[in-house]
Amino acid sequence: MSNNERAVGRVSSSFRKASDTLRDRPRLRLAAIVGIPVAFLAFFFIGPLLVMLWFSFQSGMPPAPTTLDNYIQIISSDLYFGIIWRTTVITVQTTLLATVLGYTLAYSIVRFSRRATLLLVLIILPFWTNYIIRMYAWINILQSGGVLDTIMMATPLYSEPLSLLYSQTAVLIGFTYIWLPLGTLPFYASLTNMDTDLIDAAKDLGAGPLKAFATVTLPMTMNGIVVGIILVAIPTFGSFITPALLGGTDNVMIGMTIESQFMEAFNWPFGAALSVIVSFMVVVALLVALLSGTDLFDKPEESQ
Repeated sequence: MSNNERAVGRVSSSFRKASDTLRDRPRLRLAAIVGIPVAFLAFFFIGPLLVMLWFSFQSGMPPAPTTLDNYIQIISSDLYFGIIWRTTVITVQTTLLATVLGYTLAYSIVRFSRRATLLLVLIILPFWTNYIIRMYAWINILQSGGVLDTIMMATPLYSEPLSLLYSQTAVLIGFTYIWLPLGTLPFYASLTNMDTDLIDAAKDLGAGPLKAFATVTLPMTMNGIVVGIILVAIPTFGSFITPALLGGTDNVMIGMTIESQFMEAFNWPFGAALSVIVSFMVVVALLVALLSGTDLFDKPEESQ
């Protein structure tokens, strides 16, 4: 037997012994399977969060004394409270728009279209283009004398340009455009997986289209709705590119403020404190989703 064959035999024997060990010890097998993903998340997700939390209690660039001044400044300042409030309002508005439009679009594809695959490709097609390029395209559309103004001025309805750029309306349009595909996909998945026989049964029992939708379709697709809301709300709350390009200086959001603290003011501890608050609000939103009455995070029941 050659050296290579003996080496292959030793490796095979080692793999068999390891496999037998894992088979006999389920806890060790579970640790071996999930250990690498958990370690990855701990190092690249939890680790940076802890570093950011530590930074937020510094009075300056480390080494520096520990302080609560960064949080006190945020809580006691009307400026930052107003920015957080504006961010929350825009996030809620964007989420409502994306949810209504995305659910309507997904419902139409599932119930009335025979070209679902083609339409889904068209929905995700914008993701193939760079985010910044799409925002500059919207600048050309919404700016004074842009594409939208040219079209509207060609009709008898408008005699003056709309000039929507650098307004909250422009920010809402940009956010809705960006996150609408992301919200539509979970809506489509939940509508596709539901049992349509239940809708027919509701109609047979005398329910009209609206009542069947409210009592059958909507409750059965609630998990997809919650997922879509989370996928839209969380990135909207922390975004800074869209409001910076479309909203101007009058529509400052918390993401823009954090970016300016790190990149312009070089006040990393204060920017970290703002980031911690954003992270806290995101966790609260996830907890609300967890306690919303859906089985989003529950294990599916085993069939009897």
